[in-house]
This record gives sequence, structure tokens and C-alpha cells, in this order.
Amino acid sequence: MMAVPPKPEQKVAGVCVLRDSVDLVPFLCGHYLRMGFAHLAFVDDGSTDGTFELLQRVAQRTPRVSVKQVHVDRFEQSPLMSEAANRLISAGYPIIVPFDADEFWDATAATFQSILAPSAEAVVHGRWVNFVQRKSRLTSSCWGLLAASHRAPRLPDADEKTITSYASSFLCFSIQKIAFKTASPVKIGRGQHTLVTGPQQMCDAELDILHLPLRSRAEILKRGLNYEPRLAAIREGKGMSWQSAFFSETATNGKLDAVWAAHSCDARGRIDIYGRPVAAVKDHRLRRVLLGAGWHFFTRTGLRI
Repeated sequence: MMAVPPKPEQKVAGVCVLRDSVDLVPFLCGHYLRMGFAHLAFVDDGSTDGTFELLQRVAQRTPRVSVKQVHVDRFEQSPLMSEAANRLISAGYPIIVPFDADEFWDATAATFQSILAPSAEAVVHGRWVNFVQRKSRLTSSCWGLLAASHRAPRLPDADEKTITSYASSFLCFSIQKIAFKTASPVKIGRGQHTLVTGPQQMCDAELDILHLPLRSRAEILKRGLNYEPRLAAIREGKGMSWQSAFFSETATNGKLDAVWAAHSCDARGRIDIYGRPVAAVKDHRLRRVLLGAGWHFFTRTGLRI
């Protein structure tokens, strides 16, 4: 389904490439629609867990959501994201917010419009605020997401080297992502961290992205065994998608429990980073977003979560 041309006051659209994320779909749709986004364009990358079928049902209930499915043996996120964004730009949406399935920008459409209003073309950054799942959450489920009531501290030693050598946690690593305003075609860089082609003017503002990197122990196996083989097919160097390679190694080297302990917390919010206890910070923002998104999704679509 193609994006519906926007009304003059509707300027903000979201785009997401996702795979096997059926538990997140109601909250993604509910959150971004509740935040006033005029359209959400999803690209389903060959899901087999019902993600595509659920998005189809949502798209049948509201023209503000569209979905396209692709079947490829490689994870071509950048071209898929760029193609979807360019369709939205061509349809008349000047402000595009890319997001992954586990990312919830903590900003309304009006906020994006206000920040980007002074410029004809510009980029605004968001930064991950990484939330921590309970260690007891072994498999992913919709309402199981509400157990994530702490965020991880950002630690200066959390980087590719320390994370992949089992000395630090990906939870304590943070990075910027982008949203942008333009009337011209763009090329979005891998991971939505940069624009390869498109506006380069940066806004001073930086928004929070509420991010749940690992929503259950099973997600480590999914990333390592489901996602990584398709990423490995396009890897151009060791540093490309290093997180995925790390989780692939974890899935096969007997360190699954230790890595999960370093990427989850106990009931008191303590993360066990390979024997080093780190206190997470109580933060209910993600839970509030999920509850609001779930209610909005149900009341607007009539679909149960």
C-alpha cells in the first residue's frame, strides 16, 4: 500500500524495516500514531512470526499505516530504508523519522516540526537511552516489555572492544541516530546513524530514543542465529555490524547465560557485567510510553494485543 498524500498540516512520517517483531508492532504503531505522525511506512524483511500479517491488518484499519514485504537472503537495511523514505518524500512528507523495531523516539510530531521549522533541509539527532529487561524474561511477549523499568547508565568504557571481549555491556553503550527534513531523495547510512546523501546541516537539539536492545534472553539467539547470517553476507569489514557478530558468537560459545546477565537486571535493578555489579537507574518512561501506545493501538484499531 502506498502512503496517502498528506494534508498541509501533516508533515511527519516514520519509516521502519523490521523482521520477526510481532510483539513490538502494536506498540510501535500505537506510539508513533499517538505522537501525531501522519504516516508510518513499514518494510517487513521476510518475517515468519506473524509480523507482516499483523501489519497488514493494521493497514486495513487505518490509511496512516502501510506495509511492504520483501524476501531476500541478505539484510539490505540501508537501501530498503532509503527506498521507503524516498517514497514518503515523493508523496509530500518533508520530515522523515527512521526507527528500528526496538526504538521509541520520545518526541511528538509537533516537536520535530518545531525543531526543523527554521530550515528547509536539516538533520536532528536522537540518542539511545538503553532500557534493561528483567533477567527472568526468557522469551519475548507483548506485555513482557513492561518489565523494563530501569535504564542502564552510560559507561565510558563501553565500546566495541570491551563489549566483544566480555568486559562491558552493550546496554551501557549509546550512539546517535537521525531524523531529517528534505524535499529531495536521500540515501540513509547503515543503522540510520548518518545520511550518505541528503541534508548535512545539523540542529542543535538532541532527542531521547527509548531503546530496549534485548527484550528477552531469546533475542540473543535470534540476533545470533536469525539476523547474523544475513548480515554476514554483506559485511565489508570486521567493524560492520559488530554487535550482530558478537551475539552470533555468544549463541555458539557457551556464554549465553553470562551475556544475558550482563544485558538484564534483577528485581532491584542490578546488572551483572561479568562479575561486576552495576546499578541501573529506575526510569518509568518506557513503561508509560508502552502503556499509552497499547491503549491508543487498541482504541484506534480495535485489534487486541
